[in-house]
Amino acid sequence: MNDSDIFDYLLQMGVMRPEQEDLKRRQAMVDALRQGSMTPGQGQMVSGHYVPSGLAGLAGQLGQAYFAKQGQGAVDQRMGAMNQRQRQMLEEIRKRKMMQNAGTGSDFMTDYNFQIEP
Repeated sequence: MNDSDIFDYLLQMGVMRPEQEDLKRRQAMVDALRQGSMTPGQGQMVSGHYVPSGLAGLAGQLGQAYFAKQGQGAVDQRMGAMNQRQRQMLEEIRKRKMMQNAGTGSDFMTDYNFQIEP
């Protein structure tokens, strides 16, 4: 890869930086919800007797678990879409390089051991 190809790739990756930061933030929120849903209910001692947590607390934990699951699905979907766009950018750079090398007899794939993994 020459410098302009590397610059193009880094420029495209910089464009995705805000989206990556947003996905990190959303993943942290999902993790916090998931952690909250896994916290065991805590009862209290009242007049020497143990009183377990109420149904409202358990319902809240179920709600947190549900929203954590929904949020994780959304984060996974957006992450997959972002990875697909990155893959397409690399493919476009590779095609452009192959077009440039078509007349020179140079084989970009073997010269640079460049591979795109699905």
